[in-house]
Amino acid sequence: MSQESADMLQRDTLPMRVLNVLMDWIMDGKLKMGDKLNTEDLARQLGVSRMPIREALNSLVRMGLAESIPYVGMRLVTLNQDDILQIYMMRHMLEPMVAEEACHKVTEDDIRHLERVHQEYVEIVSREEQQAKEIHLQNRKFHFAIYSISKMNRVCAVIESLWDTLSFFKLIYGREFINNREKAEKMIEEHQSYIEALKNKDGEKLKNLLSENLHKRIENISMNKDYYSI
Repeated sequence: MSQESADMLQRDTLPMRVLNVLMDWIMDGKLKMGDKLNTEDLARQLGVSRMPIREALNSLVRMGLAESIPYVGMRLVTLNQDDILQIYMMRHMLEPMVAEEACHKVTEDDIRHLERVHQEYVEIVSREEQQAKEIHLQNRKFHFAIYSISKMNRVCAVIESLWDTLSFFKLIYGREFINNREKAEKMIEEHQSYIEALKNKDGEKLKNLLSENLHKRIENISMNKDYYSI
C-alpha cells in the first residue's frame, strides 16, 4: 500500500473511530439525551481536528441520535414515549420478517456461531457484577447474528439504525437486569427458543416468538408513563 493510500485510509477511519468513542460515551451515560455536542470541545477532548468530529456528528444525525438546531447547534436527541413506541412498532414489523427468512437460509455453521454468542451472553448476565452496556451490546450481537443470516442486508441496515436510535433507552432498560436473576433467566430462555426454532428451520415459530416478545415490549412501554425513571 502506498503512503498516499495509507494516509487516505487513516483519514477515512478516523471519523469512524471518533463515532465509536461517542457511541461508547452514549452507552456509558457520559453523554445523555439533549446534551449539546460542541465540535471544538470534542476535538480537544479526543485530541483530533474538527473535521473528523464533524463527520462523526453527521453520522450521529443520520443514525437519528443527534440533531442540528438552528442558532443552537448540534445536540443529542431527546426521545419521548411516543418516539420509543414508534421505533418499537417498526421493529415489530421488520424483525420477525427477517428472522423468518433466516430460518430458510440457516446453516450448521450459523447455528454454531449463534450458540457461541448466546453462551457469551449467558456468561455476562451470570456475573456478580454486570454492566447495562455490556448486556445490551451482547444482546444486540445475538439478534443480528440471526438477522444477518437472512441476507436481507437493506432491511437489516434499517433495523440496525432503529437499534442505534434506541441506545439511550436500551441502556436504561438494560439496568433492569442488574441483580435481577428472573429477568436475566427469562431473556436466556427467549434466546434459547430462537435457536431451537432456527435449528428446526421453523420460520413461522421464530416469527411468532419475536413478534410476541416485541409486542410485550410495546405494551409495557405504553403502560409506563415514567419509563426514564427506571
